[in-house]
Amino acid sequence: MSARTSMSRRCRALAGRRSRIVLAILLLVGVAHQPLAAPVVDDSIAQRVLACTGCHGRDGRAASDGFYPRIAGKPAGYLYNQLVNFRNGTRRYAPMNRLVALLGDDYLREIAQHFASLDLPYPPPQPATATQAVRTHGEMLARRGDPARDMPACASCHGDALIGVQPATPGLLGLPRDYLSAQLGAWKAGNRHATAPDCMARIAHRLTPEDIGAVSQWLSTRTMPASTRLAMRLPRKPPLDCGTVSGGAPQAAAPATGGATAMGEYLTRVGNCAGCHTARGGRPFAGGRPIETPFGTVFTTNLTPDADTGIGRWSRDDFWRALHEGVSRDGRALYPVFPYSNYTRVSRADADAIHAYLRSLPPVRQRNRPHALRFPYDSQLSLAGWRTLYFRPGAYESDTTQSTEWNRGAYLVHGLGHCNACHSERNAL
Repeated sequence: MSARTSMSRRCRALAGRRSRIVLAILLLVGVAHQPLAAPVVDDSIAQRVLACTGCHGRDGRAASDGFYPRIAGKPAGYLYNQLVNFRNGTRRYAPMNRLVALLGDDYLREIAQHFASLDLPYPPPQPATATQAVRTHGEMLARRGDPARDMPACASCHGDALIGVQPATPGLLGLPRDYLSAQLGAWKAGNRHATAPDCMARIAHRLTPEDIGAVSQWLSTRTMPASTRLAMRLPRKPPLDCGTVSGGAPQAAAPATGGATAMGEYLTRVGNCAGCHTARGGRPFAGGRPIETPFGTVFTTNLTPDADTGIGRWSRDDFWRALHEGVSRDGRALYPVFPYSNYTRVSRADADAIHAYLRSLPPVRQRNRPHALRFPYDSQLSLAGWRTLYFRPGAYESDTTQSTEWNRGAYLVHGLGHCNACHSERNAL
C-alpha cells in the first residue's frame, strides 16, 4: 500500500470522527435547550398606539422637547378631527400624514377614544420667561378678550377653566409654550385650518405676534385645577360660529388608501367635475366645454395644474374661496353656471382634498375661452346684482335628529353633488 493511499484513509477516518462529534454536540444541545416560545403580544388598542407614544410621550402625556403636545385626556371629538385632518392632508406634518394615511374612520375613532379615556397627572407648569406686563396682557386676552378688536376671550370657547369642553374643544392648559405659539402662528399664517366656519382662523388673524407670545406665556405658566374633568357644555353661547363645535359638514368617508389625493379623486367624482370641465374629445379637466344658457354660452375652465392656463398658481385658499364664495383668484365673481351656491356647503377639508387631487394631474396647456354672453349678462355689475339677490356663503348644518349616514348623504346631495341645480325648478334668473 502506497503512502498516498494510507494518508487518504487516515484523513477519511479523522473526518468521520469529527462529524460524529459534531452530531453528538448538536443532539446534546437540542436536548438541553428546548425551542424558545414566540413572544406573546397583547392585541389591544394600548399596544397598537405605542407608535403614537414614541413622539407624544409615555401614555400620550407629551414629550419633553416642547413640540409634541399632550394627547391623553383630550376630548375624543377633537382628537378624531385632528387624525382625520392629518389623514386627509388638511393638517400637514409628514410623519403623522404617513402614519395615519391608510387608517379608516372607525380605527381613528378607536384611537381617539383610547387617549381621551386616559386620566393621568399633568406635569408642573413651565417657569415664566417673560415680564409680568407681558403675562398680564396674555391673561387679559385669555380671560376677557379684546372687545375693541372684536376678539373674544379664549375662555368663552375653551371653558372658564380653560381645560376644554366636550365633545371637541381642547384644553389650553398643560401645553408647552412652544407648541401653543406654533399653532397660533400656523393659523395666523393660513397653514392650519379647521372645519368651516373656521373660528380659530378668524381669531388668529386678529392676533399680533406680541399677542401670541403673551397668551402662550400666560397659559404655559398656569397650574392645572384640582379637577381636570372636561366641561360638558359652555355656560353661554359661543361668540363665534365654529364648524368643529357645531358639527360642521360631516367628512365624506375616505377611501381606504391614498390620503388626501385619493380622497380628492373620490370627491371630484362625487361632484362630477370632469363632466363639465372636459370638452368632447378633449383632455380630462382641461376645460373648454361649452355650456348653453338662456343668456349665452359659458365655457368651462382648465382645472389642470398648468401654471399659465390652469390652476397651477392657485393656493388652497384661492381654491377654497372659489368654492365657498364664488370668487376667482383674481377677485372676479364667477358665473353661477359653476354651482358655488351648492359648493359653498363643502367643508374646508374636502375642498383642500379636491385641490390636492387636481394638483396631482398632468398639466395641460390650454387657454380658457372667453364666454359668449349677451349684454347685460356679460358684465360683473349684473353678476353682482344676481349675487345680492340669490347668493350667500354658507356651510352645511347637520340635522341632529338624523343619523350620521343621513347627514352625510344630505351634505353630498346639497353640496358637491349639486343635485338641485338640475332637479329643482328655477325662475328666469
